[in-house]
Amino acid sequence: MPFDPTKSDSSITRADSGIFRAMQQSPESIELQDVVSRMFLIQDVSELTKVLSEAAIRYTKARTISVFLRGDDGQFTGGDPALLPEKTVLDYVLEEARHITVPHGNGWIVALPLRVAQGPVGVLVCDVTGMAEEIARMNLEPVTVLCGQAAVMIHNALRVNRSIGESALLSNILDSITNAIITLDNQGIITRLNRNAMAVLELTPDVVGKPYKEALHPDVAAAVGALLKDTEHMGYAMEKMVTAKLDQGIELNIAISTSILRDEAFAPLGTIVVFRDMTASRELDRLRKLDTMKSEFVANVSHELKTPLTSIKAYTEALIDMATEEQMKSFLKVIDEESDRLLFLINDLLNVSRIQSGKIKMHYTLIHPRTIVDEILNISKINSEKHKLVLDMAPGLSDMMLDKEKLKEVMINLISNAIKYSPAGGDVNVRFRLDESNLRIEVQDHGIGIPKEHQSKLFEAFYRVDSSHTASIPGTGLGLTIVKAIVEHHGGRCWFESEVGKGTTFFLLIPARREIKRGELGSEIGSMV
Repeated sequence: MPFDPTKSDSSITRADSGIFRAMQQSPESIELQDVVSRMFLIQDVSELTKVLSEAAIRYTKARTISVFLRGDDGQFTGGDPALLPEKTVLDYVLEEARHITVPHGNGWIVALPLRVAQGPVGVLVCDVTGMAEEIARMNLEPVTVLCGQAAVMIHNALRVNRSIGESALLSNILDSITNAIITLDNQGIITRLNRNAMAVLELTPDVVGKPYKEALHPDVAAAVGALLKDTEHMGYAMEKMVTAKLDQGIELNIAISTSILRDEAFAPLGTIVVFRDMTASRELDRLRKLDTMKSEFVANVSHELKTPLTSIKAYTEALIDMATEEQMKSFLKVIDEESDRLLFLINDLLNVSRIQSGKIKMHYTLIHPRTIVDEILNISKINSEKHKLVLDMAPGLSDMMLDKEKLKEVMINLISNAIKYSPAGGDVNVRFRLDESNLRIEVQDHGIGIPKEHQSKLFEAFYRVDSSHTASIPGTGLGLTIVKAIVEHHGGRCWFESEVGKGTTFFLLIPARREIKRGELGSEIGSMV
């Protein structure tokens, strides 16, 4: 049956603030005061609703009582869902602040408001089904007074619980922040600190309530004082660096910054002081500088080594052409080959240095992929009497934008690795084909393979597989680092598959483009510097 307020006037009674005073001398009033006194001692919301329900059921003799509390989202929770009135009844009871008796389901209910000046708290619902005569005689004034008192206490308890929850959440947030944080009031008294402040600054929880000048290390306190003055006069302060020696002898490098703490009305409540431990950052800066110096040293030494080696190689090649005795030619050929080895090593060092310093640049030209292989076939590093290079160039490949010199370097590294790690000889398969819109290159050997525990680090600079099978194989561990960097600068990627005793296959996937705009692929079009 739909709710119609105009037909329920006989059951509506407004709570009168003077009822409590008028009933003061009656036993009913004394019992009511006892219930209210009990409620004053309770802070738990569920316990308050329980006491309210027990008192209401004594006064009304209802079959059951349910208390529904209104949440911030406007939904009602906490009671028997079967007794929850329809929305129009709830709205009427809470807006008019009046109790009402209405049909509900197959029976009848009495709904009483739980409301404070700030707004609705909830409703108390009595199931009075089958109590037609009792309803007519029912005195709801004590229950109405009780609901008014209970609403205030429930409202306050909810506010306290919400405040405690927000405070706990704030504490958890502050403790989760890696920086040390202290809050000060306008007199410089510490009001809060997080766990990291206690750890970094060697403080204990009992410093709350003490002036920061007493709690902090003198050097730190002096820096905080200067920041507070700057903040007060100019509204902001530049971050200050401080080095302090704590009680345990630890030297602490910290950066200190401040900001004004304001209330909801934007009035200043105090100051937030943030301390950043710079020890790790300074060590990281030192390591970065050392790494930069190392890269520059390698680059400079490599340049210095390359110049005389180039001359040695040039004169050796001239002597080989002029030599008449076979033994002399043999000696000179060894010098020439070892010069090649040194030049390859120096070029690898230079390339890694450029990669690490970000100075690698690409020079793209429109070429056919076959050109790359054709120009490296005569290089001694990829020629072996025990190995056969098997080239499979798929039909339909066309010219594409590639850095020829760098891809030649990639192919030399991969093929020479395939030869070195196949000491028993055999085929080295090199395949070129299109994979959708990409050039796919595969270099496969049938050698010793790579153990699984080494595979994740294979592309790291200077990393070499350390085993009895590789001890006699020369190398620096730079080749694959260079391969990966060059392929990625082409906008591609590389990976491998390997099985111990069966060999390894390296895969390169490079976008097949006929034009590249300046700045694409993360690199300028130009020569390597």
